[in-house]
Amino acid sequence: MKTRKRIKGMLKTSILGAAAAILLSTSASSAGEITIGMAPNLQTLPIVVAMSEGYFDEEKIQLKTVKFTSGRRALEALIGGQLDVAFMAEYPVSIASLRKQPFGTFTTLSRYTANRMISKASIGFKDPSSLSGKKIGTTKGSNTEFFTEALIEKFNIDAEVINVSPPDIVPALARGDIDAGIMFPDFYPAAEKALGADYREYRSDAYIAWFVLSATPEMLTKRPSELAAFVRALIKAENFIKSSPDAAMKALANATEGLLSIEIIKKKFAEAEYEIGLSNGLLDILEVQAKWVVGKGMVKAKPSRNLIKSYLATGPMTSVDPARITLK
Repeated sequence: MKTRKRIKGMLKTSILGAAAAILLSTSASSAGEITIGMAPNLQTLPIVVAMSEGYFDEEKIQLKTVKFTSGRRALEALIGGQLDVAFMAEYPVSIASLRKQPFGTFTTLSRYTANRMISKASIGFKDPSSLSGKKIGTTKGSNTEFFTEALIEKFNIDAEVINVSPPDIVPALARGDIDAGIMFPDFYPAAEKALGADYREYRSDAYIAWFVLSATPEMLTKRPSELAAFVRALIKAENFIKSSPDAAMKALANATEGLLSIEIIKKKFAEAEYEIGLSNGLLDILEVQAKWVVGKGMVKAKPSRNLIKSYLATGPMTSVDPARITLK
């Protein structure tokens, strides 16, 4: 295992806000350099491992990271030319495809199988059916809204859904501004800590989140060999995670610099699945979401499987391991 110094040095990032945006040029990177928008967490573990084990170095990739807590914002920066590659859940991909925006998704990184609704014992929460007449906080325009709607429909809940930014859901829940929160998995440990003995959760397989990497048209058409090298590094990382899970977890703990302890990572590790590729399951959920988005009136478009599929860029994976593509 390479030293902690390598990954800490490579992960010196800044939250992309107004100030950070000024520091980014309109062209993300020069040749030989790839600028990626991401944050170290369970879902991005293949990237973290590829950095810590030197797999990007082996493939002659110089990776620059900019930290994002929202895939939607990362995609916006990608489309704006501030990034070469962006990490996100699949939900922004479905919306951007419907809008015919310039990007392409070239691989899955992981799936998250333990999405939760979080609430409090003090309001009598047992499961989502406890929330009729109450307030549910989530981030609209993200995959958490899709999950929220899935639970509302499944449990026939008559509740008010309030739009809350990702970092504000846990404080709002602790203050009592909302009665339950559906948030990104990164915030689950903070919710458990903030609520203490009052913490209650409901896990559901009503929605399995797919986490992907998308790239600019320039990367896909003018720098395909670099994306192929990126994919090779990720496949090496996937194999490392499977063969050396303890070392992979330690790499993640080091990358987060204390934000995620090794104890929390070990507790949550089985909740994520890692598979580099483009599978039919990804296309299936994107198609469902596209129809849902159009049905909600969020985007005026004609959703079709072929349209969504056209935004899944198979070139890099085809050049490395075409068997990892199972799109139909």
